[in-house]
Amino acid sequence: MLEVTATVDSPRARDSVRTTTFPVTRLSLAARMSTAAINPDGSLVHFPVPEPQAEATIAASNGDLETLTSYTHTDKLFTPDSSTSNTPLIFAASNGHTSIVDHLLSSSPSLSQINHQGYLGNTALSRASRGGHSTCVQSLLSHGADPNIGNDKLQYPLHFAAFKKHPEVVRILIDSGKCDLNVKDRKGRTPDQDTSVEEISAMIVASRLLKP
Repeated sequence: MLEVTATVDSPRARDSVRTTTFPVTRLSLAARMSTAAINPDGSLVHFPVPEPQAEATIAASNGDLETLTSYTHTDKLFTPDSSTSNTPLIFAASNGHTSIVDHLLSSSPSLSQINHQGYLGNTALSRASRGGHSTCVQSLLSHGADPNIGNDKLQYPLHFAAFKKHPEVVRILIDSGKCDLNVKDRKGRTPDQDTSVEEISAMIVASRLLKP
């Protein structure tokens, strides 16, 4: 269980504020997104950064390959933390630990494990794309990671790579041939519209025009 704190205007005084804290679970989050993601003043609600809890997710987050290779059974390698739903693969991809990502993928996980949606609906590929971790992105794609899975805000890996200004990751995603270049986030923006880098926008638009 996580808590999200939002700061909203107090009805009693124009300049005073109050904070509202409410519990968030993976199942309830999507239902709350339309009202909880934006404060009444138009500012965004800042969700807490998920922290690993289980031994396997902590090891993956820290790049501790020795601990992960010590497991005789692979069940722990893809078990999500109960509070965030993040798996070791998601934590490893988030932090750019390519050796951990490769080790996890070498254990022959199912596609559902590779494409598991964790905190806020993000997959390992989404997190790697957001962080600009190109080698992790390549490894995930080569093992069947789906770039067309959006999170709870309808943000896709290509949105993250474009918005966070990672042209190399954008190119890798496009060259995979798996990306839908027309995906839209909850505000109706395609990835080329969600970046301040002209090179990235032009790359996506040009690739879209070349698609049959």
